[in-house]
Amino acid sequence: MIEKVKDDVAAILAPSTNFLVRSRVTPDFLTMIGFFLNLVAAGLLGIGEYRWGGIMVLVAGIFDLLDGQVARAGRSESKFGALLDSTVDRYSEVVVWFGLAVSFIRADSLWTSSALFFALAGSLMVSYVRARAEGLGQECKVGFMQRPERVIAIGVGGMVGEIGLTIAAWAIAIFANITVLERVLHVRRQQSQPEDMDR
Repeated sequence: MIEKVKDDVAAILAPSTNFLVRSRVTPDFLTMIGFFLNLVAAGLLGIGEYRWGGIMVLVAGIFDLLDGQVARAGRSESKFGALLDSTVDRYSEVVVWFGLAVSFIRADSLWTSSALFFALAGSLMVSYVRARAEGLGQECKVGFMQRPERVIAIGVGGMVGEIGLTIAAWAIAIFANITVLERVLHVRRQQSQPEDMDR
């Protein structure tokens, strides 16, 4: 379902993508704009401006889509660009979670503050397991709580308010770590298939 949503959003953004390609805006520049917007989002969330922070997270997510689209449409994909995008994505998540942590600590919400730790750990590990698996030559894109889902959860949660962010934090803390397990088991199944075929 999330892939269909991404395809629909990509189709909506196609005119903007073509304009950016014609204007020779580089994907790396769009990546850095997305990071800056996530810094702004983290600041807004940290001071309790949840609605605007949530909106900013979603806007930053659009730039996260645009950089890849522009790279493909403009045939400007590069190994460095892929590395920069992945690295900046991780830092973007860290700063947003930091902003949320500041907010919940200020509100004396100990339990949700604790959930943020597991949400951050799960978020980073979801990406790490995929990168490690692909480095070993294994495809690994399975699982529910991938980056687009996490961005949507935080963005929509912020627009709802504190209760929405609380639900989003706990949902990500649980399902991101389940996704890590799904990916590890997925790779294990992939590696066991040739053995099964030999039998």
